[in-house]
Amino acid sequence: MALATGTVVQLKSGGPEMTINGIIGDANNPIGKTTETGLKMGGYQNGDAYCQWFDDKNELKSGCFKPSMLDEV
Repeated sequence: MALATGTVVQLKSGGPEMTINGIIGDANNPIGKTTETGLKMGGYQNGDAYCQWFDDKNELKSGCFKPSMLDEV
């Protein structure tokens, strides 16, 4: 699966549907310098997907995931 900004994904282990907000290191669709720098400082690397979703309380959540952890919905 080729990940791209806007793709709807889900963890292979289940959970909510998430939208890819950006791919770390993707110059064509940058996440934002501050966000990308923070994610890289947290151990994430180019190619990892920055995702957003709404939880069961309708609160916006975000997280970064390795492509191997995701399935396209």
